[in-house]
Amino acid sequence: MHNLATRMMINVLGIPAILLMVKIGGIPFLIFFMVIAAVSQVELYLLIAEKGQRPALFLGILLGALWMLTVFFIPQYAFPVLIGMVTILLLAGLFRPIQGALANLATTLLGVFYPPVLLSTLFLIRSNTHDGRQVLFMLFASIWICDSLAYVFGKWFGRRKIAPHISPHKTVAGCVGGLAGAVVTVLIFWYLGWQPDFMSFNQVIIFGILTGVLGQAGDFVESIFKRDAGVKDSSRLLLGHGGMLDRFDSFFIGAPVVYLYITWLLK
Repeated sequence: MHNLATRMMINVLGIPAILLMVKIGGIPFLIFFMVIAAVSQVELYLLIAEKGQRPALFLGILLGALWMLTVFFIPQYAFPVLIGMVTILLLAGLFRPIQGALANLATTLLGVFYPPVLLSTLFLIRSNTHDGRQVLFMLFASIWICDSLAYVFGKWFGRRKIAPHISPHKTVAGCVGGLAGAVVTVLIFWYLGWQPDFMSFNQVIIFGILTGVLGQAGDFVESIFKRDAGVKDSSRLLLGHGGMLDRFDSFFIGAPVVYLYITWLLK
């Protein structure tokens, strides 16, 4: 009950703040998610440090911020900036210890690509897709409901573990409940007329399936990292929610897939 209470407290404070940022857009939206990405990078690099590697933490955070600024302000230059970022990381290796150079470079790159690059698709969804704000509202709502119902169904009905070697507490019932919650959420959006104007009923259903499946897949991906590092949560920053990685892991996979779905398949 204590864990559930702290989770609810974080939700009450965090969800309105995120929805407000999505609604406002602009610089506040950029800064808000840059902070989330940077904190997530720190947590990831600390997990990596548990394995004895030494990623370039400050350089990685700096390059992650550079990428997000580029995508937000000048997305047409994203590819040249990406080339420059990788080149800088390679050259930075000349000034670091040779021992562990390959692993340190690889883990630094992971820290740049995993939170900042993947999370920056939120900017692309909002600015480069028709009715992008509504897409983000539906994305966040469906993943949040998916996460909440997966937790509840897993606690109440969970018997059979779905992948105990990755996440010992995840159950088949929880995953099914989470997926159903995501689909029901987008159906509510459709019924109330809140869905993006360009999406048909079938496309809304597919949207819910994608967020329900890929959002949970993002949770499993982060669980692999934590399992390998031998920790339960990425940090204790958000009380019952763990750290930023724990809270936003679903969006690191869900947001890029939704962006690709909208821009490539619904264009």
